[in-house]
Amino acid sequence: MRKAATLLVTFILISCGALGQFNPRAKPNKIFIDSGILKAKLGDYGAALKDLDKAVGMDTASAEAFFNRGVVRYEMKNYHGAIDDFNHVLELRQSYPEPWFSRALAKDGLKDYDGAIKDYTKAVTLKADYPEAYHNKALDLMEMGNYTEAVMNFSRALQYKPVFPEAYYNRALCRYNQQDYTAALQDFNEAIRLDTSQADYFASRGAARAALSQYEDAIIDFGFVISMRPADIQAHMNKALAQMYLKQYEDAVKTYTEVTDLQPGNDEAITNRGVALQYLGRIEEACRDWDRAVELGNDKARSYIFKFCKK
Repeated sequence: MRKAATLLVTFILISCGALGQFNPRAKPNKIFIDSGILKAKLGDYGAALKDLDKAVGMDTASAEAFFNRGVVRYEMKNYHGAIDDFNHVLELRQSYPEPWFSRALAKDGLKDYDGAIKDYTKAVTLKADYPEAYHNKALDLMEMGNYTEAVMNFSRALQYKPVFPEAYYNRALCRYNQQDYTAALQDFNEAIRLDTSQADYFASRGAARAALSQYEDAIIDFGFVISMRPADIQAHMNKALAQMYLKQYEDAVKTYTEVTDLQPGNDEAITNRGVALQYLGRIEEACRDWDRAVELGNDKARSYIFKFCKK
């Protein structure tokens, strides 16, 4: 069964939302800044960059121009360029939390987690009620395997922003990694209460429930994921495995068959379906599945053939 921690975590990226908000004072180059912001909001980052290049060229002391160009470069995945722009902003305006936060995002893009953590920490020093900064710092700590501090920072994010499903979800992933499945389940429940649209939330809660041997509830969660993402192979596999734990072998055969319909060469599903068939006393069908799985390179199926099938 896939561990919840392998699922996607969610960074809160608010730099683009900050376009135009960092405006210490008006400058003669304002028309190019405003034009660049508008084009960026419309998704035309190339054109936005050209305008902001002009704005920077007209006034190299414009923190606003550098900041918004940094945002655009970040959106274009030019993380080194974005960091360079945010460095210029910080030379001009160190007391603003936004450039620290934004530079941290760019460092995340380069997987410089230590550097990003330092910048997020500076951002919350300047603005204590900055839940997105606590959240992203926690994700970096989580990436580095420091789950205890990550949980603390997710909790700080929730202190300042109680309606924050991503923070509950990611704190739950952290707690899952700590094998605190009960606390993880509580956080998954809260994330789902706040946002029922995320299939990953249900998939992860299903994994936590399975870890607590709550297989019937886990099957419900995996079934919900399948209803949202019918081609989700892992959700089918997890559902089938929970059915196997409950000795619902007929149901498991059906679920593994759904997997092979979606992915005919899935040797794990074919092997496990053979196991379910064997428990049902359908040995010939089981051996056919194992023969097929061996052809696909599954060594476990070979051992089942040796044990259960006629030589």
